Amino acid sequence: MIVKPDVFWLGLVASQGKLVRVCLSYSEESTRENLGIKRSEKASTSSLLQSLRWDLADYWKGKRVDFSKYSLELASYSSFSKKVWAQTRLIPYGEVRSYKWVAERIGSKGFQAVGKALGNNPFPIIVPCHRVIKEDGELGGFSSGLGIKRKLLKIEGFLND
Repeated sequence: MIVKPDVFWLGLVASQGKLVRVCLSYSEESTRENLGIKRSEKASTSSLLQSLRWDLADYWKGKRVDFSKYSLELASYSSFSKKVWAQTRLIPYGEVRSYKWVAERIGSKGFQAVGKALGNNPFPIIVPCHRVIKEDGELGGFSSGLGIKRKLLKIEGFLND
């Protein structure tokens, strides 16, 4: 499923009742490319994706949405990435934590490795990697671009205009 909820595009892929991929991009073409969906193909939909679409619509309106109810397809990812993403899913709406904080919570000293795992997060928003920033308060990185990270943090009330 591909939708444009705001200034950016959102692509959602699910299989067998689990979320497989979420993609955020500034163009439909880039979203399709990242998901491997050709222009001539219609993106698939399912009840899971329809439910997620409505939850995301509420999220864009600034409503708190519990995305933890969505199961993720994690079979092909490393145990380290799974730990990072599980810990990141615990960060409350409207709050941020540092890469170092995430590393410490999973028993690692590798906060740069945490950053790499979050940079490869295939479930942005659902695994709220936008809520992880640098220890000094700077935003750090975001695979979909810092503009989108800022927008997500503004939606949640962490950043002001």
